[in-house]
Amino acid sequence: MTIALLISALPSTAGTVRSKELKEVHRTTRVTYYASKGHSVDVKRTEAFLDRLVALFGPTPDGWRVQYYLHDSAHVVHPELGLSAYGVTDLDTLRIDSVRAYHPHELVHAMAGRLGRPPLLFAEGLAVALTSEGRWRGGSLDQVALAALRASRSLRPFLDSFSEQDPDAAYAVAGSLVGYLLDRYGIEPLVAFLRGCGADSGRYETAFQRAYGRTVARMTIEWERSVREQPGSAREWYDTASWPRSLQHGQAALTAKPQLASLGRVLDLQPTTTEAGVPAAAVAESSSSLASLALDSPGLQ
Repeated sequence: MTIALLISALPSTAGTVRSKELKEVHRTTRVTYYASKGHSVDVKRTEAFLDRLVALFGPTPDGWRVQYYLHDSAHVVHPELGLSAYGVTDLDTLRIDSVRAYHPHELVHAMAGRLGRPPLLFAEGLAVALTSEGRWRGGSLDQVALAALRASRSLRPFLDSFSEQDPDAAYAVAGSLVGYLLDRYGIEPLVAFLRGCGADSGRYETAFQRAYGRTVARMTIEWERSVREQPGSAREWYDTASWPRSLQHGQAALTAKPQLASLGRVLDLQPTTTEAGVPAAAVAESSSSLASLALDSPGLQ
C-alpha cells in the first residue's frame, strides 16, 4: 500500500511528536485523548462533531477508535519524516497529532478515510468543505478558487500532484469543488465514490463515473460555471446541525443535466508561481501504510 503525505514546510522549531510526553486525559467510546501538561482537549466539541460525521457517513465499525494527541508547540513534527504541520492523521492507525484542542479538519480525515482513499484533491477537499463554512483566508472560499480558475488550464496537476501545488490555491480549489459536489448532488454519491476508490486512489475515475454518471472533466466544467455564476453563496449544510437532511438530495439530482453550452474548456489549476510566505509542499512516499497530513491554515476551522 502506498503512503501519500501532504507535507507543508513549516518552521523547524515545531515540537517533535513524542507520545511519552503526552498523558491520557480522557477516554470516550470512540476517542482516547492525550495532551501535553497544562493543556486541555475540547472533548465536548470533538464528540459532538463526530456525531454529525456519523450522521453523514454511517456508524463506525467495531473497534474503530481514534487516538487524539494535543501537543504543546506551534506545529507537530512527524517522527519518521521529520516534517512539520498543524495536524496529521494516520488513516491506518487512526492517530491524530494536532496543536489544536479541537481539530474538525483532521476528524473528517479519520472518519471518511475508513470508506476509501481517493486522490488528495478529493480527500482534502472534503475536509475543507465540511469545516470551512465557505471561508478561506478571511474571504470567500469560492472566490479564492475562482481567482485560481481565471489563470488555469486543466485540473490534472491537482489530481496527479496535489501536494506540489500552491497550498492556498490547492486547498481552496479542492474545498470549492467538493463543496459543489455536496451542494448539488448531496452526500450519497460522494460516499459511493469514496467506497468505489477503496484502497487504490488510482481507481478514482471509474469510481467517479459510477457514482456521478459523469467524468471528472465534465464535472469540472459544471463546477466552474457554478462558481462563476454564484461565487460565495451560503449553503444550508454549512450548519452541521442540519446534517444529514441538508445533504440528502436523492437520485433526482444526479439525473438532472446542467446546460454546458457556454463552457468550452477544462481547468488547469497549477499556479505558475508561489506567493512569498506560503509554505511549499511535497509528497513523501513509502510502501508501509497510508496516512493523510492536512495543511492547516488560518482558512481552516
